[in-house]
Amino acid sequence: MIETKGDHLDNDDSRKKLQLGQKWANKAGDKYKYFMVFNTNPIAGARGLDEFLKMLRDM
Repeated sequence: MIETKGDHLDNDDSRKKLQLGQKWANKAGDKYKYFMVFNTNPIAGARGLDEFLKMLRDM
């Protein structure tokens, strides 16, 4: 699952959603992943768009 965020959404609500998404991915099994992607300024544990696109290209 990919959750996209605008940089203006770097708040506590996004931090809680990131934790929830990570818990979901851990319980869902190895075939499922969760990524929170910000345009340019990710919160801790999330990814920036450039980093995420590079990761996809490397898969």
